Amino acid sequence: MAFSTARWRACAWTFIALAALAWPRLGLADGRLPHQVVPTEQAISLRLDADQRDYTGSTEIALNVAETTSTFQFHSEGLTLTKLTLTQDKATIPTSFKAGELGILTVNTGKPLHTGPAHLSIEYSNTFDTTAVSLYRMDADGHGYCFSQMESDDAREAFPCWDEPIFKIPYQLTISVPVAHIAVSNMPVEKETTADGWKTDVFKKSPPMPSYLIAIATGPFDVVPIPGMSVPGNVICPKGQGNLAGEAVKTVPPILAALEKYFGMPYPFEKLDVIAVPEFWPGAMENPGAVTYAEGILLLDPSTISVGQKRTLAAVTAHEFAHMWFGDLVTMQWWDDLWLNESFASWMATKVTGEVFPQYGMDISEVRSSSGAMQTDARPSTHAIRQPVAAGDNLLQSADDLAYNKGEAVLGMFEHWLGEEAFRRGIVDYLKTNSWKNATADDLWRALTNASGKDFAATMGTFVDQPGLPLVSADLTLDGKLHLTQKRFSNFGSSEAPMVWAVPVQIKYADKAGTKTQTVLLDQPEMTVALNSDGPPQWVMPNAGSTGYYRWTVPPRMLAKLAESGGGLLDVSERVGLLGDVAALLDAGEVTGDDYLHTLNHFANDSDPRVISTMLTGIAKVHDAFITPDLEDGYAAYVRKTLRPALDRFGLQTKPGEDEEVTRFRPQLIGYLGDDGRDLAVAHYADSLAHAFMKDPGSIDPTMITVSISLAAQHGDRAMFEECKRRFESASNPQERSLFLGALGSFRDSAIVTEALAYSLSGPLRPNEFFYIPFGVSAVPKYADMSFDWMMEHYEQVMAKMPPLFAAFLPYSAGGCSRERLAKAEAFFGDVSRKVAGTEESLAKVSDQVNDCAGLREREGARVAAYLKQFVAADE
Repeated sequence: MAFSTARWRACAWTFIALAALAWPRLGLADGRLPHQVVPTEQAISLRLDADQRDYTGSTEIALNVAETTSTFQFHSEGLTLTKLTLTQDKATIPTSFKAGELGILTVNTGKPLHTGPAHLSIEYSNTFDTTAVSLYRMDADGHGYCFSQMESDDAREAFPCWDEPIFKIPYQLTISVPVAHIAVSNMPVEKETTADGWKTDVFKKSPPMPSYLIAIATGPFDVVPIPGMSVPGNVICPKGQGNLAGEAVKTVPPILAALEKYFGMPYPFEKLDVIAVPEFWPGAMENPGAVTYAEGILLLDPSTISVGQKRTLAAVTAHEFAHMWFGDLVTMQWWDDLWLNESFASWMATKVTGEVFPQYGMDISEVRSSSGAMQTDARPSTHAIRQPVAAGDNLLQSADDLAYNKGEAVLGMFEHWLGEEAFRRGIVDYLKTNSWKNATADDLWRALTNASGKDFAATMGTFVDQPGLPLVSADLTLDGKLHLTQKRFSNFGSSEAPMVWAVPVQIKYADKAGTKTQTVLLDQPEMTVALNSDGPPQWVMPNAGSTGYYRWTVPPRMLAKLAESGGGLLDVSERVGLLGDVAALLDAGEVTGDDYLHTLNHFANDSDPRVISTMLTGIAKVHDAFITPDLEDGYAAYVRKTLRPALDRFGLQTKPGEDEEVTRFRPQLIGYLGDDGRDLAVAHYADSLAHAFMKDPGSIDPTMITVSISLAAQHGDRAMFEECKRRFESASNPQERSLFLGALGSFRDSAIVTEALAYSLSGPLRPNEFFYIPFGVSAVPKYADMSFDWMMEHYEQVMAKMPPLFAAFLPYSAGGCSRERLAKAEAFFGDVSRKVAGTEESLAKVSDQVNDCAGLREREGARVAAYLKQFVAADE
């Protein structure tokens, strides 16, 4: 967000049928289906022409009746059922049916069904979705394509089914398409026939899987084989784009091999295709045997490919492939454990990508993403990672940065605590015990407890089942011991319920013998620890390696020493973590605005570009919170003075043999100097690169393409705007398309901005591309109100562009530092006619963000203004 039927023994199918009898009866709690009648196997036949608006289908479902009943339910939403036949003991049972809420269809039988097998046959018709969910069609370069995106509850809109994760059964798909098209699904083709201009593929029966993992893709695809894997596989991409598949062909095999090695078992499906989808809301989806990607991630132009694009492809691939075991082989029972699926896949992706491609610096990225999750977790609108989920809830709200990034960070923290090998052993035992079944987080906790001998459930539960995060404070006592305290970390002005966590505190300290580390489980509000120190410690840092999911603080003098050390005391991950913690302490009112800027300055000349890159995030925080129009000149001078030495050191151009971290960092540095810093020399350089790229895309450093086009657009005129539109509309590859669409949201001339917003609705944008321009415009403070007002004025047209659940995220257009804009958003989205599931949660998060930003400006703005004035004056 995957197994080999050839290896199955006959008894496996018997097990599936018997397991249905033992499934827990959940009834209709939280809108879930009852379990009196459950499927044991399903065949689905579809006749799909991606050039038409409608399709037809039929399904044969083997049932098990667990108790005598005259009624049962399944999912069918928006489908026209033309025939429904129920049989038992070879006799047809009279039926009637009625559609209800949440896509639940209730069948009433003319006579009771007795316990045992039964069979349900359904014929139906439907209209393809056109907003890139469920089973949908789209056009690309004059060709029609059909794709699926079923998670979480959109399979019911494509075919009748039991559309919940607990109903994990074998499926067999039969797909008929025009002879010029190719059909792809989770399993290999078992049989193919052709007649009357149509081709029919019968796919092998799958191992047990839930409906949300069924994958369908049809169209005139290019198919590029992927050699070197343990199973057959291909890159499947739209017609004419096979030449962009080379990087994927190189990236996929070593990642799959590394995962097979970690899990100690082969990839569990019979084949592994990766599919490029032009219209796709998620980044990728872990359909077993047929992983779908947003095409811009999977298909990369070899003449303009950048290190960052390679890194993204590798990390996304590792994430989705990890799901083949964790999520597909073993599946959650219900959506309240969706967080665990995504947390684990994110954690595994960082580990595996770092192992296979160490040059991509995944460990530092994990520290940054963890810090971002902590920012969310410090606000009143945060929530526990694991929380009750009802049918009909907006699961997109559950799949937030807490599910992905907090979950990943917490798993990593506890891996350090348990030990890497014990943690791996617990994971493998969990997978072996629960293969082909559904499981819960508690099943995993038991496996990790057994593997490590530590009470994993009790400790992990403090981070999973309660919201927020701890602030760990460390101070040395007079006798050289370490006094640790913990309390809930909250932003300034918040008053949250006190909590206690079981925190594996990784302590780093120095004595006369050198630097040492020591781990303590802080599971009470405070404790005093005797360090294994040779004499009084000189300093202490209570998050060695930045592996812990907690904020930390030490006395001001010690914090200053750590910040000023320039890498002499802390490694790269620790310096990156320290920058995140100081920013959080500013939000909490523990650090003043001028002290924060002073701390940032210590890192401007750091030897590692990843540290300076993190410092730039801190500078962006200053811009967003404090820089009003009257401070823009002083702020620009501050940015130039602070960052120009780093650019002079690293240079404007890539050097032979240069560290890839420097190569990836340079565009970010140039972007800040050219935009916030108003550095004319840098802006002119970027403009020259943009013009060179326009003439010959292969003539400039690929890593510089996006930043140069963006900076050129900021200063661009109408001719530039028209050229960006033309190139977007005629783009020959996904990167070029997104590049020029993003540029259209970067212009700063007010008349062009107005035209760009209108183009979001009038131009040939795909549904998943709509937000590029409005969100690009809103990133510029002086246009944030314009973008928001435009979105609200065109609300109905905007809604028509996206699946209804995505409307819950529209309140984010009110983000920033303006309480006035927030008030307008609360009034607008408070209207009951504009509330979809998840809207209130989004409003709460936006409200916290805006109030934090506005409050920080009111509290520290004067100090920041004075600091900037003094800082700039020092050079005059």
